[in-house]
Amino acid sequence: MDANCALGVESSLASGLRRKSLLSRVQRPRPALQRPRMLPRGSSQEYASTIGHHSHDKGLSAFIRFTRPHTILGTTISVCSMTFVGAVKSNLMHVLSILGQALVPALLMNIAIVGLNQVYDKRIDMVNKPYLPLASGEFSSNRALLLISFTSAGAMIWGAMCRSNALMLTLIVSLLLGVLYSVDYKLLRWKKFPVLAATCIILVRAFTVHIGFFLHASVPAIESNSLSTISIIVLIMSIYSVVISLFKDLPDTSGDSLYGINTIGVRFGVTDTFRFCVGLLAFAQICGIAAGAHCISTVGSKIMVLGHVATLVVLLLKAKRVDMLSSASLHAYYMSIWRVCR
Repeated sequence: MDANCALGVESSLASGLRRKSLLSRVQRPRPALQRPRMLPRGSSQEYASTIGHHSHDKGLSAFIRFTRPHTILGTTISVCSMTFVGAVKSNLMHVLSILGQALVPALLMNIAIVGLNQVYDKRIDMVNKPYLPLASGEFSSNRALLLISFTSAGAMIWGAMCRSNALMLTLIVSLLLGVLYSVDYKLLRWKKFPVLAATCIILVRAFTVHIGFFLHASVPAIESNSLSTISIIVLIMSIYSVVISLFKDLPDTSGDSLYGINTIGVRFGVTDTFRFCVGLLAFAQICGIAAGAHCISTVGSKIMVLGHVATLVVLLLKAKRVDMLSSASLHAYYMSIWRVCR
């Protein structure tokens, strides 16, 4: 009996504890629902404007990268120099007018040509240049093609309004060579073949741009001094164009070899191609020094000689610090060629 009583007491205590626990769960107060914290008046608009501002900045940054600023700089310097050489004896207002006629369509066409190259190099740029807007996904191909259509049409319309045959011919030839160089279609895509790629770049950067804008700016009677000057410029720029056509692919050999682009760097190696390009750059500076010493007036010759000597020294010093195994180092030297030699 004593054992049975003990068991009964124990079971009653246990059942009492279970009831108490159950009641505490049922009667436990639920946490009060917190009202969402409201932003101060005007904060939502400020937040939205901040988001819009950041997206605007990103869009502007992507557009700037799409235009390839180093080519914009090169085109600007070429057009300005040829305008001043061609219109050397004109008054300042006429020179500025001619410069405005040439520079705006030249920059628009430059954007169209480099944009076209990015559209057809999208997969390669995912390996070689992932920072470009098409490769990174910031721009779609349709948006890029819309920009290309707008800029090329704008360049043509501007050129037609200027009523200059030399300007229109320069724009048309530049666009055609850009198509030959980049577009992946039968008998096109010249960039896949080193000789054709170099030929295309020389024709655009050395001949078409310099001779075309010189003729646009020059008076009907071209003086012999101007002809000798333009001849020297075309010679030196032809050498630079060869260097650019060879050197531009050196940082991109991994992606080029992956997609079957048989560039000189892929075929002969980065080191040998680099040394050959530096040799050509030195030869171009020596040509400039010789031309400045013999073909130009006294003050001009001194300035030209000093400029080419300084450029030669800078390029050689920078070349010694280049790491052949680093794409970033090679690309930095390539950018210095554009900055120093243009």
